[in-house]
Amino acid sequence: PEGLPDGLEEGLQEGFSSELPDALPVAVALRYPPRVTSDLGFGALLPLLRARRVADVDRAVDLWAEPVNVVQAADTKGGLLHRVAGRVPVRSAANRVRLVPAWEPGHDWQGWHGTPRGGLTDGVAAMANQRGLAAPLGVEFAPPHRADRITALLGEKEHWTAADMPAIHMDTQLASAAPLLDLLATVEDLTPEGARIRRTLLNWDRHMDASSAPAAVYAAVRAEVVRRIAAHPAFAALSAPPAYPEVLLPWLALLPRVGFALEHLLRAEELYGIDRAEVVRAAVEEVAARPTGAGRGTWGDTHRLAPWRALPDPSYDAPGLSGDHDCVLCTSAVPGLTDLSARGPAARYVWDLADREASLWVVPLGASGIPGSPHHRDQLPLWLAGDLAPVATDFTKLQKESDV
Repeated sequence: PEGLPDGLEEGLQEGFSSELPDALPVAVALRYPPRVTSDLGFGALLPLLRARRVADVDRAVDLWAEPVNVVQAADTKGGLLHRVAGRVPVRSAANRVRLVPAWEPGHDWQGWHGTPRGGLTDGVAAMANQRGLAAPLGVEFAPPHRADRITALLGEKEHWTAADMPAIHMDTQLASAAPLLDLLATVEDLTPEGARIRRTLLNWDRHMDASSAPAAVYAAVRAEVVRRIAAHPAFAALSAPPAYPEVLLPWLALLPRVGFALEHLLRAEELYGIDRAEVVRAAVEEVAARPTGAGRGTWGDTHRLAPWRALPDPSYDAPGLSGDHDCVLCTSAVPGLTDLSARGPAARYVWDLADREASLWVVPLGASGIPGSPHHRDQLPLWLAGDLAPVATDFTKLQKESDV
C-alpha cells in the first residue's frame, strides 16, 4: 500500500525521543524487517518465476519481506489470489504515527501480523493503494476514489478485452474535487470575473483532461486554497522545518502536506477556526485578478511530465499530461507548489489469460534506460495516448539487437 505501511514509514522511529527540543540535532535509527531478520525476501523470486497457478504464487509470496504490497493474481483454471505480501511487525499505535523513543517500554515489536486476504465483491477485485484488506497494517493509504472509479467502470459492461483496458487506464474523473466545489457553491458576493470562475467550475465535468480549460482553472484555485490554508496562523508552528534529519524534511514540509490532505481539511467538521468558505472565495478572487483570469489555457499547459533525471537532457520536451493524483490516470502534481508531475503510472500491463499473445503493455518512456538508444523514449507517444504495445512471449519472434 502507498505510504509504506508499518514496514518502513512507521519504522522510522527508533533513536528519537519526542521530548527533545527541536533546537537539538536529532539522530534517527531505522529498524525494519529485513535488518531484523537478515532476509530481503529474495527467496520468493525463483518460485515466482516458476509459478504456474495462483497457489504457486501464494506459496512464493509467503517468502516476501518488503516493500509490503497487495498481490492480485489469476490463472487459466479460474484461480484467484488477493492478499497482502510482506512482513509487518506488531507494535504500538504510537509507533505508527510518529518517531518514538524505541528504548522505552511499549515500543518494542511483538511478533508479526498475519496475512490479510480478500476475494471478489460482485465479481470484481480492484486495488489502487486504498485501505482495502491492508487497512490493519498501516496508517497512510490513497483515498478510495481510484478503486471506486475502477470498480464502477468495470461494472458498465459484462465483457472486457485486453484492447478495452485503456478506457480504464486513462480515466480522468477527479472525485476529490467535490469538497472544494461544494464550498464554492456556497460562496456569494464575487466580482464579475470571480462569478465567471464560479460558474465555470460548477458546470465543469470534473475530468482532468490535458485539453480542459476548466481543469486548469480548478487547479489554479486549488493551488491558491492550499497556499492560503498553509499560510494561516493556525499552522504557523509547522511552517519552520523541524530539527530532524534532512532526508525526512520533504515528507514534513507544510505546503505539500496541506496539498495532499486538502480534501480532508476542507471536509473536517472544524479546522482550527479557519473560515474555509472565505478561503475559497479569496482564492477565486486571486485567480480572477490575474491577467489571464479564468482564461489561463488548459491543464496540459502546466501539468507536464517531469521525471527525475540524473543528468540534464536539453533534448527532452516535457509533454502535457491528463490526470491528477486522485484520478485512475494518477499523474501526481503537488498542489500549491507545482503542476508538474514527477510521478505517474510506471507501467501498464494487460494480461489476457485466454490468449497470452493478445496481452499488452507500455512504460512511460521506453524499455532502455540508455540515452541515444532507439528504445529510450519510443514508448512515450503510446503511454501519453493510452495506447499499448503487444507483449512478445514467443522467443522465435524476438531479435537480439545488442550485447549491452
